[in-house]
Amino acid sequence: MIYFISRNILKLLFKICFRLRIAGSENCPRNGPLIIALNHASFLDPLIAGFAVPRALNFMARDSLFRNKIFGKMLMSVNAFPLRREGADLGAMKLAIDKLCQGKAVLIFPEGTRSKDGNLGTPRAGIGFLAASSGASILPCYIKGSINALPRGAIFPKFKKISVYIGKPLRFDNKDSGREYYTKIAIDTMAAISELKHKNED
Repeated sequence: MIYFISRNILKLLFKICFRLRIAGSENCPRNGPLIIALNHASFLDPLIAGFAVPRALNFMARDSLFRNKIFGKMLMSVNAFPLRREGADLGAMKLAIDKLCQGKAVLIFPEGTRSKDGNLGTPRAGIGFLAASSGASILPCYIKGSINALPRGAIFPKFKKISVYIGKPLRFDNKDSGREYYTKIAIDTMAAISELKHKNED
């Protein structure tokens, strides 16, 4: 309940303040395991994904955000779970796989961290591992303008236009396994995000 109320309020605020535009919502499967994959250039991106995609999302947030008990409970109420940034957090990955195997949607940033300049970075193999382990499809998305609205180092946002473009889901046969295969899935995913970016450049 809290998730959907928060999502609707934030969506309205972003439409008013950032002239939010969402294109391609019809491409999102309404059920079944799904990984939402998008570029990451601003702290606004997880919020934007939460109301741009027409499904309840589960997402990883860095574990330090959960140290404050009150804020940690707020994060958990909107389907967030902690991720340890140092090294491979197998516990968080297992929890993500469990959620996907339950038919839920999980948000992943393939690059693993925010871009410094808004350009797309090199993806990590983790998203490929999640897709291969769960059988989930991957929904590529591109957020345009969030880095201008809240760039690195900024405390207060600027009311710049933000657009979200949702592509068609990617499906993999998952007949292979291993790091090379997981990396291929990650590269294919970033290529789909890059295509969305180039199609919607000014």
